[in-house]
Amino acid sequence: MLFRNLVIFFLSYVKFNNCFNIGGFKIEWPTKLEDLNLYCKFKECCNDNWIKYNRVRLVKNLTDRVYGQPLLNEAVDALSAHFNPYYPPTKALTLSFHGMTGTGKNFVSKFIAESIYKAGSKSKYVHHFIGRMHFSERSKVHEYKSDLYSWLKGNMSDCPQQLFIFDEVDKIVPEVLNAIKPVIDYRDNVDGIDYSQSVFIFLSNTGADLINEHYYDLHMSEGKSREQLSLTDFEWLIKKGIFNEEGWLNKENSYFINIAKKVYYFSFIGSFYQFISTLGGFHHSDTIKNNLIDHYIPFLPLEERHIRSCIREEFRLKSVTNPRKEHIEQIMQYIEWGPDSSKTFSKTGCKRIGQKVALLVAKYYKQYFTGRDEL
Repeated sequence: MLFRNLVIFFLSYVKFNNCFNIGGFKIEWPTKLEDLNLYCKFKECCNDNWIKYNRVRLVKNLTDRVYGQPLLNEAVDALSAHFNPYYPPTKALTLSFHGMTGTGKNFVSKFIAESIYKAGSKSKYVHHFIGRMHFSERSKVHEYKSDLYSWLKGNMSDCPQQLFIFDEVDKIVPEVLNAIKPVIDYRDNVDGIDYSQSVFIFLSNTGADLINEHYYDLHMSEGKSREQLSLTDFEWLIKKGIFNEEGWLNKENSYFINIAKKVYYFSFIGSFYQFISTLGGFHHSDTIKNNLIDHYIPFLPLEERHIRSCIREEFRLKSVTNPRKEHIEQIMQYIEWGPDSSKTFSKTGCKRIGQKVALLVAKYYKQYFTGRDEL
């Protein structure tokens, strides 16, 4: 540790003293510390040793630890195309994840970061914004836009391969995301900065009810399983922005109620109401108007088999590889199901399952208990 600190101190000194004499000989050091291979063995740098897309790792994580989301294959292919060394990208990659809580949006973002950066989500090149925390005050919209653009430019000048994750986009004040329009557009550079190698991921609950309802209709009326679905079944719904925000899973959906509801939402009054009620990060956003979101990825509601898989995975993460059947059933009792007419989907996905499993592990599996936090 002492040797390591001395090396870093020496290299830091070199950073500010890149030319000096030893025994009468003039020695010039690289002006950038990252150019020294020795430094980059200890500290994260913007090079292939620290930043290199790993498709195999991403696919394995998504296959082993994300349940009920076959359409994520589209995101994997999009990332693979973006990082193809033979065909450099012409713009920043933009992915928009939509779906109800607990379906894996944040989880997938974490795995994407791990597939690109050696340091994963802890990389200094991964940046996470939360709508209600960073961009929620309407009176500060112009300040937000200016600060966001300056911040993006400053980070991109340090390294062109950055990942920006915007969570709770529906909680972001409208117009704020217009600030990123120039940086995700088809341009060689903006103010001397090339943004084409960066990735932007937007996470939102917006459209979750419509996604759930549309999948339910496809499943019940056309007999389609989720494995038979394609992105085209949902992308137009999300992009168009005709969203039902009334909590579809929480109410009874009779045939006549559904018909009346659809007539209302496609009427002038209904459309105007939706226009007002869906104010959020992408409302009136230039990123939508100019078709700058490359892929809209729907996260489908989870069924019983997926919830059971989540429970087993949480036990495994806490070193319990063979949990008792009664404990799995005990956790299943906490799950709420909807719509009321069929009880097909979990209303909260896999959210809160980790806490329930942790309680049982501490109580009944003390010999396995490691005290690790859930991922």
